[in-house]
Amino acid sequence: MAMIVSDVIMTLVREKAQDGKVDLHDLERIATLISSGSMVLDTAYVHQEESCRKFHQMPRGNVGARSNPFHRLMVRPFEHLLTGEAMVLQRSYLPHYFEFLGHALEKRLVAFERHCRTIIQALMVIHGNNLTWDQFYADGRTVKTLQGALKLLRAYLDGPEGQRVWHACMMRPIGDLPQPTVGQVNHIRQVLMETARGLEAAE
Repeated sequence: MAMIVSDVIMTLVREKAQDGKVDLHDLERIATLISSGSMVLDTAYVHQEESCRKFHQMPRGNVGARSNPFHRLMVRPFEHLLTGEAMVLQRSYLPHYFEFLGHALEKRLVAFERHCRTIIQALMVIHGNNLTWDQFYADGRTVKTLQGALKLLRAYLDGPEGQRVWHACMMRPIGDLPQPTVGQVNHIRQVLMETARGLEAAE
């Protein structure tokens, strides 16, 4: 609210300014208008509203142009562990995780990827270039897709073969980065399993 009021004040000040200067009397009138909430402020509020609308409608990138939406969806459960103080694993290791998905889902992987791109296309009809990843994640079809994929992932990870492949894929070094620790990869696995159980319980 303080920011909005400040922006309205500055809008009025700029309208009254001459050669970069504003008369003290004009400032007093502006302060009176602000405090009284007079309808004279409508124009300034409209200008500010238009400015805010343009800012919030700025394209945030074409969601489906270069990224694999299914990959992004499958990273979503542990995305908070890839950055900041809570970081458990660096994003550079994600190719190993995507390799594991290929083993776990096998032929279903292509179908999941195709389905996610179909959801993206449907959402872009509604949102256009303003479609955000958050809107994709929140869509009911996307949640169902994540639920189904994690259910298969959980079943695979529960078996000895899945556990072996998980550690074989995830505990490899990449580039100049060292091999992740058992604790790191187990933490990611635990979050995936807990998310899978939570989505199954919500069915």
